[in-house]
Amino acid sequence: MKQYCSLARDSGIWLSLGGFQEKGSDDSQYRKIHLFDVDVPGGMVYKESSFTEAGEDIVALDTPVGRLGLTVCYDLRFPEIYEHLRFHHQAQVLLVPSAFTKITGQAHWEILLRARAIETQCYVIAAAQAGKHNQKRESFGDSLIIDPWGTVVDRLSTGIAVAEIDFSHVNYKKKY
Repeated sequence: MKQYCSLARDSGIWLSLGGFQEKGSDDSQYRKIHLFDVDVPGGMVYKESSFTEAGEDIVALDTPVGRLGLTVCYDLRFPEIYEHLRFHHQAQVLLVPSAFTKITGQAHWEILLRARAIETQCYVIAAAQAGKHNQKRESFGDSLIIDPWGTVVDRLSTGIAVAEIDFSHVNYKKKY
């Protein structure tokens, strides 16, 4: 992790390295609040709590690309975090690095990301791990950048995605 920090500092860039899990470290800006502890009937058992600790704090920070709301993977299933980031912490862009399983990714990944963008009127940037990690675990992939209207503006499985962010869309005021 120190090498990535040095790379970013030396290159004058910001890196989102979400998804790095560790137990007991205080170095993280954001610690995943909702851990993926699931026993799939007839399938895999996932127990993130066996190797990492859940965070408690909702985190947004100012960056050169706007105010970022930080989340990780399974947090995506809990819309209240995203509403809090937008309406209490004034996030403009929501980060959702992830390693969704292949099955849940195919069924829910894009629809949940688009819903979070629409609900909060924020951009969503979701970097996703893809491929087989081992014989038992495979991640869906499908990294996406989504605008506040829920439109996918870029998608990829490997490489770098780039999109122009127009904050006039984010600053749209909801009227009922």
